[in-house]
Amino acid sequence: MKSNRIIVILISLGIFFVSCEGPKTFSVTVIDKATRQPVDSVLVVVKVKAGNKEKSAYNLEGLTDSSGKFMRDEMIGYGLSLKRWHFYMEYDKKGYVHKTETDRTEGVVELEPAQ
Repeated sequence: MKSNRIIVILISLGIFFVSCEGPKTFSVTVIDKATRQPVDSVLVVVKVKAGNKEKSAYNLEGLTDSSGKFMRDEMIGYGLSLKRWHFYMEYDKKGYVHKTETDRTEGVVELEPAQ
C-alpha cells in the first residue's frame, strides 16, 4: 500500500515537471542606427529552439509600432528539457540590413540602413 502511494506521488511529480510553462517577455525597441530614431513596421520574427531542434509551436511574429516597439508575453513550456533553450529574434524591413540576434529578447535593437 505504501509503495503504491509513492508511485502515485512520483508519477504526479513527473507530470507536473514535464508540463511546466513559464512566462517569457519579448520587449524590444527598434531604432535606426544612423539617425537613432524609432523604426516602425519592422517585421519581428521570434524562433524558439531547444538545442538544435526548433520548437515551431512557439514561433511568433509581429510588426513594431510607430514608436519602434515590439512586445509580446508568451507562456513557454520548458518542462524538464535538458537542452538549453535559445531565442532567435529576426528583424526585417525594406531599406535596412536584415538582422538576427540570439538570446537577446529585451532592450534596444539598432538596424543599419541598406547601402
